[in-house]
Amino acid sequence: MNISRVVDESYAIAAKALVMGTSPQALARARERAFVKALAARLRNEYAGDDIRVFSRFGRGNWREFGAEQLLSDICVCRVDSGRTGGRQSRDFLFVTEALAQAEVELSRDWRREVQALNRLIAGSAAAKLMVTALPARGSAESLETLQAPFAALPGAASLALIPHPADWETTEAAPEAWRLDEGEWIQSS
Repeated sequence: MNISRVVDESYAIAAKALVMGTSPQALARARERAFVKALAARLRNEYAGDDIRVFSRFGRGNWREFGAEQLLSDICVCRVDSGRTGGRQSRDFLFVTEALAQAEVELSRDWRREVQALNRLIAGSAAAKLMVTALPARGSAESLETLQAPFAALPGAASLALIPHPADWETTEAAPEAWRLDEGEWIQSS
């Protein structure tokens, strides 16, 4: 999967979405929600299959079978299977067999909240992990330096995406950036 393409497409969809807010903060939250929904949809396309479910912070469609729309992360792509309850009136049910990908979206501009989101990714079992944070106005160097140590603790294939903060979408010309940590060095993905 090309993380850079997935993030770029999700950002483009969210930036064009018609969202409203009663304050600048409400507008930024609505734009973040649009981004999370777009990213969940792109990941659903990337991991398409009858045995795949995407759980998302703003998702719909999993409550009836799983009792939840969201699992540990903002977005979690899972392989599922079915089972049957015991007893005379047995019923079919679905359960998660494997977490394939996890994504956390933290656009608050607060490094503490970014580290908390990384902690949730570290605790997860998915082989592919994506952290999306706000691109600082001064560029990506500060974020990369701050997140390097906790990012190194992520097991599996992990990517970091920096996107413009939703409050800046109308005025910025900055584009999303995708990074991966390789032997202690940040490498920008294309």
